[in-house]
Amino acid sequence: MLYGTMSRDQQGPTKQQSSQQDSGCSCLLLALCGEKHDLEVREVPLSGPVQRDVVNAFLMQETVFREAEEKPFDENWLNEGDEIETTPIPEDVSVFDKILNSTDTKLEPIDTNKLERVRGLAIKAGDQGKERILVQLFAKSQSLSREGLIALFAENGTYTRLKSSTFCLADKLVCIVEDSLIKFRSLRNLSRVIDTSAIFSIATDNDVKSFAETHMNLFEISDVSQFVSCTSQNARKYMMSVARSDVLQDHTAQTLKDEAMKTQLNIEVKNGKIIMPSKGKDITELMRFLNDGRYTGPISGDTLITNSKRSPTSS
Repeated sequence: MLYGTMSRDQQGPTKQQSSQQDSGCSCLLLALCGEKHDLEVREVPLSGPVQRDVVNAFLMQETVFREAEEKPFDENWLNEGDEIETTPIPEDVSVFDKILNSTDTKLEPIDTNKLERVRGLAIKAGDQGKERILVQLFAKSQSLSREGLIALFAENGTYTRLKSSTFCLADKLVCIVEDSLIKFRSLRNLSRVIDTSAIFSIATDNDVKSFAETHMNLFEISDVSQFVSCTSQNARKYMMSVARSDVLQDHTAQTLKDEAMKTQLNIEVKNGKIIMPSKGKDITELMRFLNDGRYTGPISGDTLITNSKRSPTSS
């Protein structure tokens, strides 16, 4: 793991050669700071030798990152990191445009006393017009000068406390941005750097109300406001998937009840409508079922649930 210290002091020569350095790399280490919905781009000032080490580290991590097959992002599939998922850059994620248009004369340096505001580190590589952005996650644990931490370094055979603002780089990339696409292996990690709400859809309060209104002939919901307040994040995710698939138009309350019984889920039906549960966990299980998240194992016959699914033809 490569360590960085916030200083412009020149350091001694390094044994690592820069032969791997991308000829089109800007050599600037950039920090993505602030709130995810409105990230600032700032420069992390580095000495010349450290710049080469940092660039080479990013490029080597890029090589490892690309050792997987690329597939379009499917929010119904839980990627465990063995695939690269791709998705268009959302219109409201402007930080990557800021990086592509950045120059060292326009960027302010990072605030060395506010490393907790840093969400990610990045470099811009590639020739003009074919540039790509390599991005690392920056976690709070990477700051070695955070409050309450005592970091020690060896000097002349004795350990001394490190007092200057210091951090270490991550050992892998969180995403690559190129050709108007974000390429990532973990949506969870990506969401720690940027706002991914436009990538991974979760129903808003208005979406939940719209779902209730659209399907008022199928569900009996006595209190829409309570329904909205009790609907969990997982239930909202399933709800958006169900709404997009339009699958409910092919079923009646009774056919859904019959299918639910096969997965040991009891659905109450009255006057031709499904009675919407009043408890959050029961709403979640109903939405999970409607999103094909409950099934009977073909071998064991046990009732199982899943939070990840994909058609075998798309594998």
